[in-house]
Amino acid sequence: MTQPEVFAAAEQCVDAVLDRVGKRIVLGLPLGIGKANQFANALYTRAEQDEEISLTIYTALTLERPSGGSELQRRFVQPLLDRLYSDYQDLAYNQARRKGLLPKNVEVCEFFMQPGSFLSNPTAQQSYVSANYTHVPRDLLDRGVNVIAQMVSPAGDDSGDLSLSSNPDLTLPLLAQARERDYSHIVMVGEVNPRLPFVGGDARVRDSLFDFLLRGESCEREIFPAPNPPVRLTDYALAFHIAGVIKDGGTLQIGIGALGDAICHVLNLRQVENADYRDILQSLHEDRDHQLSQLPLELDRFEKGLYGASEMVPEGFLHLRRSGVMTREVFADATLQKLLNENACAPVVTEELLLALRDAGRIQCPLTEADTGFLQRAGIVDPSYSWRGHRFLDKHGELEECDLHSRAGRQKLLGSQEGKKLPGGTWLHGGFYLGSSAMYEALRQMPESEMAGINMTAIDYINELQKGRALKIAQRQYARFVNSAMMVTLNGAVVSDGLEDAQVVSGVGGQYNFVAQAHELPGARSVIAVASTRHTGGRVRSNIVWQYPHCTIPRHLRDMVVTEYGIADLRGKTDRDVIVAMLCIADSRFQAELLDKAKSAGKVESDYTIPEAFCNNTPERIHAVFAQGHRRRLLPYYPLGTDLTREEAQLAVALKAVKEEGRKIWELWPILRKGLMACKSSAPEYRDVHACLERMAFGTSDTFEHRLEAYVVAGALVRFVDTNRPLGEVADARGIRANLPEA
Repeated sequence: MTQPEVFAAAEQCVDAVLDRVGKRIVLGLPLGIGKANQFANALYTRAEQDEEISLTIYTALTLERPSGGSELQRRFVQPLLDRLYSDYQDLAYNQARRKGLLPKNVEVCEFFMQPGSFLSNPTAQQSYVSANYTHVPRDLLDRGVNVIAQMVSPAGDDSGDLSLSSNPDLTLPLLAQARERDYSHIVMVGEVNPRLPFVGGDARVRDSLFDFLLRGESCEREIFPAPNPPVRLTDYALAFHIAGVIKDGGTLQIGIGALGDAICHVLNLRQVENADYRDILQSLHEDRDHQLSQLPLELDRFEKGLYGASEMVPEGFLHLRRSGVMTREVFADATLQKLLNENACAPVVTEELLLALRDAGRIQCPLTEADTGFLQRAGIVDPSYSWRGHRFLDKHGELEECDLHSRAGRQKLLGSQEGKKLPGGTWLHGGFYLGSSAMYEALRQMPESEMAGINMTAIDYINELQKGRALKIAQRQYARFVNSAMMVTLNGAVVSDGLEDAQVVSGVGGQYNFVAQAHELPGARSVIAVASTRHTGGRVRSNIVWQYPHCTIPRHLRDMVVTEYGIADLRGKTDRDVIVAMLCIADSRFQAELLDKAKSAGKVESDYTIPEAFCNNTPERIHAVFAQGHRRRLLPYYPLGTDLTREEAQLAVALKAVKEEGRKIWELWPILRKGLMACKSSAPEYRDVHACLERMAFGTSDTFEHRLEAYVVAGALVRFVDTNRPLGEVADARGIRANLPEA
């Protein structure tokens, strides 16, 4: 095997790549944190200087340090840049693209953009590629990709191996498809960063996979942190409804963000605070007569546990693993997995396991050479044996019959493996990960035995059933694929990635894949989560709409839709029943208008009325449910912790609320009044407010404009930060917080 050429300087690596492939480069960069930033920036700079270079960059989810668009945002963001992002090098192409300054010889195409970050940016909007996640390797090959540049992690042993770590998702299937096509050689560039967690499984590769490696101090940087956002009570209401349809012994997929954090926290409550979980869920549940969904509420603790099969590995899965929720392991053989599902055997190496495999027809008696190889790879037959024509040659050089008929024969076959836990179990298959600094540290510190249960792998393994269908069906029992949406029509079409004027908010990603998969897997369900309303320009608007000119998921794939007011089970229902169910989970302020449109279109009978149980869908009802007893104490703003300090965590809640309230002075007047009172008071209850104002450097503000801004921030802290809810684990002034808490 050819060893990679190693460089200490990115510019030298660029020279080598240009010498190898010429001046026409189609560069594939992984999405999220897996990009080789140092190499990409050096190559982009070279293309800026040499217009003969034709550079196309194909990627997704380009991360960038937060910036302050307003004075308030700048005051909040600047200390974060100094503390969390001082070691991160932004991608030069992204900064140029944002300013519309990309040179003519450079094109940047993304199939998924950081949500909302490039609205009304012509360069980014025109170069967006709408594609299913699993189709990206094909599209890259069709475009002529000839260079892949990826951040990798070095093994801690002397093997020289590397880990694709956060991003085997597209690299593995791309290389596999290239081999199938007999595609010309793709130059592989690895940027070695020891701070990137080393993840084994399919992500572990030989260094010979790469043509060039970039090593050195310039590459040894902290991984881009994505601080966990604050979780609203609306998110928690959604999470309780969703947790109520997740079956013990099932499979879970969720994404990053406040809703994913809320779901993981509520599942944890279901496990460790079960009485409170039951109490809150039943208080929120208005569909007691099963008018909208026939599924029973899942109320019990997890005995069998959950298995994760998620393109995005959220930080919450690590918490669920610690609390004993994410414990179901799957194995890489369909027959073995079916036997475990049916409780025909336990995941322990025993005679009963051998007999169950024989009775199921997976192995023969006497064992064939193929049977022997399978059993030894599965950790069932003693690894010291070698097959010799229906006999075993043991470590002493003696021949033994490959006999399953007698107990003595079976015990001889099992040898040193008997009684051991069946090895090779996987509790989490993932495509990529992105999270807080605490998540990265938890992965870096994870014991090897625990890390062995995580398999970061190709995205087509996670997101579709085409390859290995029988195995995936056996593994993915009772799958629940949870995805967020911006809007849903009354007919069940889902809007998740773009707006009516064709502006792209983010991308399709894997959402379509998971929805389609849910319709094919026995017992699986697609769960689309959407808050019933949103605040825009100081106005409340419904996210349940009559119609919309764009959709991400067409209505013929409608399944389950969840708002904070309940679950609408749409699968297999008529248009009329779908519309009626959607009306029942819409905000009551908009139900009458939506119902009138449905009646006008002849889709609902003219005398239909929404059942009384669903006519009180208001934020006040949700808040009243959570206000009872000690419930709010169970619902922290940051259930998984946060990289923010205490003051920053409070400010993040307040500033988000201010943005939703509006920008006109008369819209903010009630907040201003509260803020003026808080600023002028020295009462103990305003101690946190003054600490937050100091964090925002308002102590030296002497202009009228700055004083108004201080009053707005203070008022928002008083009005929107609920002191009855804990913040959760926060960072200290240095940005350090403890490891993930034990349950």
